[in-house]
Amino acid sequence: MNKTGKTAQEFIQSSFSPIIAILCSPKVDNIVSKNNLSLVELLQPFANLDWEGQFREPGGSICTIKNWKIIIRDVNWKPVQPMEARRQLNNAVLYNYNEKTKSLDLEGHAFEVPQSTPWFDAWRETYLEVQFPSDHEFTKHYLACIIVGTSQEENIIDCFNSLNQQYAQLQNITPPKLPKWFNSGVLKSYLLLHDVSSTSKEKADTTFETLKQTFGASNSFMLSINSKSTTDPHLSTDYWAHCIKRSHDLNADTTTPLPNMATTPLEPQAIITSSNITITADDSNNSTTQEVSHPLTTAENDIYDNANSLQTHSFSGSSESVSVAGKVADYTSEVHGAALNANDIEGIKKFMQEYASKALLPYLEKQISQLSEVVANRKGVSRSLFSATKRWFGTGKGGNTTVNNTVIYSNDCPELQLRRLGDLWFMCGQWQRAFDTYHTAKREFQADSAWLCYAGALEMAAISAFMAGDSNRKTQGYMEDSIVTYLNTCRMVQYAVRATLLSVLCLNNSGLHGEAAKQLIRMTSEDSDLRSAMLLEQAALCFLSGPGSKAMCRKYAFHMVLSGHRFSKAGQKKHAYRSYKQAYQVYEGSGWRLSTDHVQFALGRLASALRRPSAAVQWLAGPLAPAAYSAPGAQPPHQQDAFLREYMLAHQQWVESRSEGGARALPLPLVWRAATALVCAGAAPLAAAGRVPATSLRLHRAPDSPAASLHWYKLEEMLLQVAQGAVPMIFKPSVDLYTEATDANPIVPQGEPMQISITLQNPLKISLLLKDAELLWKFVPNTDDAEKYEEELLSNEPFVAAGQNFDSTIICGQKIKAVLLEGDCTKALTFTVTPLKVGQLVIHGLAYKLINAGEGGNGNGNSVMISGKVNLMSDTNTLDKRLHINVIPETPCLQMTFSETSMDVISGEIRDIDVELRNVGPVDMKNVHIAVSHPECITLVNDNVPEDDFKAFYMEKYQELPVYAEERVGRVQAWRARAARHARPVRGDDDGGGGVCGGRSVRSGAAARARLLLRPRASAPDLLLLAYYETGERARPYRLLRHVFRFRVTEAVEISVIPRRSLRTVRNEVFESMNLSVDIKNITHGKDENIAVSLLEASLLSRQWKLTDITAANESDDSLTAHERLHIIFKAQRMSEELPEGKVDFTCLKIAKHHLKTVANVNTVPYSKFVLDTRSSLLETTTQDFSNKKSGLIQSMLIIRWVAIDKDKQQSAIGQHCVWLDCFTKASSQEKEILTQEIPSLQLEEYDSKTDSIHIKRKSRKDNVVLYKLEHTNLIEHNFHQKKLCLIPITINIVNCYGVPVDVFIDMTQQQSRDSFGELGWAGTLHQGVVAESLNGVENSSLGVSVSLERFSTQRLRVRALCAAPGSYLVGSAFTVTVTTNTPTAGIDGRRPATLFANNASLLVVRQTA
Repeated sequence: MNKTGKTAQEFIQSSFSPIIAILCSPKVDNIVSKNNLSLVELLQPFANLDWEGQFREPGGSICTIKNWKIIIRDVNWKPVQPMEARRQLNNAVLYNYNEKTKSLDLEGHAFEVPQSTPWFDAWRETYLEVQFPSDHEFTKHYLACIIVGTSQEENIIDCFNSLNQQYAQLQNITPPKLPKWFNSGVLKSYLLLHDVSSTSKEKADTTFETLKQTFGASNSFMLSINSKSTTDPHLSTDYWAHCIKRSHDLNADTTTPLPNMATTPLEPQAIITSSNITITADDSNNSTTQEVSHPLTTAENDIYDNANSLQTHSFSGSSESVSVAGKVADYTSEVHGAALNANDIEGIKKFMQEYASKALLPYLEKQISQLSEVVANRKGVSRSLFSATKRWFGTGKGGNTTVNNTVIYSNDCPELQLRRLGDLWFMCGQWQRAFDTYHTAKREFQADSAWLCYAGALEMAAISAFMAGDSNRKTQGYMEDSIVTYLNTCRMVQYAVRATLLSVLCLNNSGLHGEAAKQLIRMTSEDSDLRSAMLLEQAALCFLSGPGSKAMCRKYAFHMVLSGHRFSKAGQKKHAYRSYKQAYQVYEGSGWRLSTDHVQFALGRLASALRRPSAAVQWLAGPLAPAAYSAPGAQPPHQQDAFLREYMLAHQQWVESRSEGGARALPLPLVWRAATALVCAGAAPLAAAGRVPATSLRLHRAPDSPAASLHWYKLEEMLLQVAQGAVPMIFKPSVDLYTEATDANPIVPQGEPMQISITLQNPLKISLLLKDAELLWKFVPNTDDAEKYEEELLSNEPFVAAGQNFDSTIICGQKIKAVLLEGDCTKALTFTVTPLKVGQLVIHGLAYKLINAGEGGNGNGNSVMISGKVNLMSDTNTLDKRLHINVIPETPCLQMTFSETSMDVISGEIRDIDVELRNVGPVDMKNVHIAVSHPECITLVNDNVPEDDFKAFYMEKYQELPVYAEERVGRVQAWRARAARHARPVRGDDDGGGGVCGGRSVRSGAAARARLLLRPRASAPDLLLLAYYETGERARPYRLLRHVFRFRVTEAVEISVIPRRSLRTVRNEVFESMNLSVDIKNITHGKDENIAVSLLEASLLSRQWKLTDITAANESDDSLTAHERLHIIFKAQRMSEELPEGKVDFTCLKIAKHHLKTVANVNTVPYSKFVLDTRSSLLETTTQDFSNKKSGLIQSMLIIRWVAIDKDKQQSAIGQHCVWLDCFTKASSQEKEILTQEIPSLQLEEYDSKTDSIHIKRKSRKDNVVLYKLEHTNLIEHNFHQKKLCLIPITINIVNCYGVPVDVFIDMTQQQSRDSFGELGWAGTLHQGVVAESLNGVENSSLGVSVSLERFSTQRLRVRALCAAPGSYLVGSAFTVTVTTNTPTAGIDGRRPATLFANNASLLVVRQTA
């Protein structure tokens, strides 16, 4: 709890000070009124005695009194009426409002809490002041009376005698009438008030001497006032400003003192009578208890603080709910003490000190002595038989029960005298003696079941222990028992509240903040809103006042919310707003959405009530924030509807209250800034039958994958390479679609429309209706043109906010009439904006009119409509440039359309479509180029420019890459070759309007046409096409237009080829030949099984081979249905003549000779455009080995043309498959890796080889450098008895399969071991051979036959074999062949010899003859 200016001890001491009555003659008021004061008001500021007094206790010791305060009160003072009490309590809270805060760091967060609570201090003091003095305690009774007369009286003695008679009448009033006196013999003193300005000093002295002689010098005092002369200065300090309370003085009804009627509240537990002690039952018909209650008394006995009750008789509310008469008067300018000077002030201080020391203190000493004697004489004596019986058989404490017995004490009974003694000790500051006395009294009251007196004694005993510095758990328990007894047994809520306020001071001072909070919370109730609000706020501060590690922030926030709610019910809107705002600090960002929504909603409504429309709009927007509904526990739709309706009403009030223009940002709907996009790729062409526009860049389309984006960037690089000759050193891809990922200002040509996508999100569960949605923009012209636009509209926000229509010559924008956002949905709005001037354009907001469509989603005529905007700019990301647009001068604009074609294709199908390139911009379009992602699948045909289609094939398959000294140069050349293959210029035909000029340029408004060939593959279903053209503007030197062909490719044809080698003998000459075993299969399945495939033609592109013949079944012309397969063998022969460099020959064999599509050969368009099987990739690098040579033995492309017929759709398609044959391995047209298994050539049978691993390694080569064929008789009969040796003539035909000369050595000494066959010897002239590696690694010399072969040449060698016994012999295993060459090849490394083991078995059988 925040500390005030007074400590707990000072507050308690000042609350229980001696009360002195003032009884004045009528002339006293006349004298004092010259200072705008009453006598009580004149003396009260000086009642705080800054002196130290002493008196002697009955035991003889000296007691000291320090910092004594005396309360001066008119003898006719009465408690205020109920309405005035309510007004004072409410005004005490209302007019002591203070917003000063201090920062506390708790749980890692900084909280702003009230620096002090002056409203609570004022309310507490007022609460204690309006309480009626009770008969069970004497601290609020008059302890003395000062009778005041003036020196103006003609007969001062008669005046004072008259006043004494009035005093006697007041003294003899039977309780419970007012005033109440401490006892029957209170101190009576006489004061002579001398008006210096009207009465002489001599007369005053004479009168005062007479007064002293009559009433005694010790009880007579004189006070001189109004001594100020014209030369005396004004008083420097207004001593009375803080003591005067006059709000109740304005209304005669509230200022009229109550008559001396029975005003004591109903006290069933202790009723004071003049008779001796008696015990009576609590009977509603008993006349003793039928006293008329005080006006503040209610049926529930809560008579002082019903300020917040909803009952008609309770006082509640603030100045807004209670008519406060004092609110209209202003007393701040009232001058007090105008007739007084400094001497008068000193005289007043001296009088108060003399009165306290010479009259009051001796009287208290005398009273203490008398009461102590009375108490001492009664100890150990039971007052009655009943009291003694109750001590032995009593029920104990009555704190939690309500009893029906009433104890009636006489006014001078010993028990009350004991209480009076305790009160005197307490008012004199003798805390320990007071505690002992109260402790004794509480036992007496408990024994008599006088619970009200018992509770009062417990209360004062606990306070005395605290003031004595001896507070402990036991004494704190006394206060707890006192509160419970007041509350439950006595049903005296006002005293329970007072005891709670005092107890909280003691507990907080002892650091027991939790206990203090519990007591405060207990005293809250539904019948008292203001009291509950004050106590709940103090309880919340108690929860926050613990040590830093024990501060309970959540409890603090919760009880501040409760306090704010009760403040609001009491009409204290400012305090309610302050309490909720304090609590919001804890709930903000906590994720407790229901609590946070409630607090924000309450703050918004309170701000509206306080006429703070701007703050109301801000707070009411909180429950509509996105975070409110992203967490579990969101508000139900009807609650959200209430939140929105309240916000819209507050927004209307805010609009009406402000004078400046401009739209305010609304919390709904939300803008998904990450999805904001802008595209400036030109306007889409008008729809035309049979034409398809380029896909280009469009909004609301799935974004490209990172790989696809890289493909576009690579195509752009290739276009720059081809069109401009080089790529800039720092290449930045062009951007036409600006999203969150782009970091560039959009560049838009003047007069060209751009599309802006704004994504709105409705986080609520109810529908929102937006009307007249349009973009807000600002325009800054170029510096050179700024003067021309001085009178132009440079921003449309003022007009939109005012609801005015306007026509701008700078921007042509679009307005969307109505948009319905369903509950919890996201919707993208697309606006078309056309800049008409050159400069800088900023799109900063979206203006609209919001209508609450409600839960049903239909706005009715009674729906509230407000105008506002949402900001499109991010407050955090200042680098976002999406909506900062640079408008450049006019440029050409390309629109590209294609002839319509089906997206369902068969892999390998060839299509021919028409493309139109139209320039819709006001400037000529120059240097038009087109790049494609897959040149083997899509190509641009320039019919008017002859092209060698086989050139690319030659460069790809045959041309040796040049060797560069630097690798960088090789990379550059390879990059240029790749770019030239992917990108090429457009030399289109004029559409008849004369718009094509210079081959690559298109005039404004004209169009050019070109031919596009497509051959989609399963490996490339998406074919990218990028058009490039130059604008002539420096800010945007060129522009691009995209198109994507997205095909649904069906695999229908699968081709696999197995090449086999052979040797043919023609006219005694051996030639190398090749058989191509081709397997064609229809692989359609499922819904595509109705497609039949027929073969049309087979072509072979090669520099070494040519097709010669075809072997197929008789039904080869028939179609292949699903899953059917066809086997065809093509025969090929090696060309004898060498082709010139750069030329590729082709041979064709017609399979379906009567089909129309077989007329054209492979060298004609469109077939010549797709003779490559390369699976190109735009992202592949050029880090290849530039010295690698083309080394396959076949190096030919087999092309199979086919026709596919869809029997259901009655459609046909022509396509072709290409299979590259590099060497004698299996090849396939399927989109998978080529098989690498070895296919043996001229193999008669297979057998196991037991040759060492070195021989196996050499035999594992895929291609032999040379081939040979053996000619000999297979069966020989010989008589070994006659001749021991048999000579067998053998011819070896050797063919060089490579295009380089080779040296061949036939080694007759190294044979392959065959266990089941015999060994042959050789006869004839043998030569020394090359050095070969032996099986054990030792070099040796070989004998055999040497021969040199030119490229592709043949030699016939005749040799004779020897056998010594009949048997079976493998002639091919009787020798090995070693080949050397000067040129590195795939088979031989330079001059290093390579031994080739034959696979030709050549079986020879020798039989014995008789």
